[in-house]
Amino acid sequence: MKTRMTHAARAELVEAVRSRYSAASGKAKRRILDEFVAASGYHEKSAIRVLNEARTAKVRQTRKRPSLYDDASRAALIVLWEASDRVCGKRLKALLPLLLAAMERNGHLKLDADIRTKVLSMSAATIDRLLRTPRNATRARKPPRVIPEPRRRIKMRTFADWNDPAPGSMEMDLVAHCGPVNRGSYVNSLVLTDIATGWTEAAPIEIQVFQGPKLSSGIRDACSCDSRG
Repeated sequence: MKTRMTHAARAELVEAVRSRYSAASGKAKRRILDEFVAASGYHEKSAIRVLNEARTAKVRQTRKRPSLYDDASRAALIVLWEASDRVCGKRLKALLPLLLAAMERNGHLKLDADIRTKVLSMSAATIDRLLRTPRNATRARKPPRVIPEPRRRIKMRTFADWNDPAPGSMEMDLVAHCGPVNRGSYVNSLVLTDIATGWTEAAPIEIQVFQGPKLSSGIRDACSCDSRG
């Protein structure tokens, strides 16, 4: 029982034998042809035609689908995208009917009926695809993170650095609302946080000229426990 050769194996055999068949002559060519016919199963006439064919590179043919949206439709979409504060395709798809009607009503945009139909029929994926180029062009690079000078100089402690303190160990944060000039009368914000319990109290500290700071007397009474420091 003969084993049938696959199409891929037969093509490989043709490529291997073709050069030998072209270079041979006389009895050698006849012997190569008989071996090829026996191995491939080709009819003799077909085998001669296949071996004599010039080797051509196969070019993959791809069908290019015609674009449904022209430059005018893309330009109208970009205008609507900018007016919507550059939202994503899914949100813009839901917003298009209302946004387009409002812009036409107020004279900011005027579209032909054909272009208007195309814009309203765009899917969210199509909107994102058409806006890929303008979105990449307008996307600003994220600036490098700048660590403030006080944070670099002052060692910051986190909750894990306190080693399970008892209630009453307070962390204080004081902010001066004096602007760029630290003089005159102004107010500070004082925030006390109990490390163990998370209890937080906030109070203003008034700074008056020639009188010094005035702290609200109720902040100590409002704490849930005695302060340890």
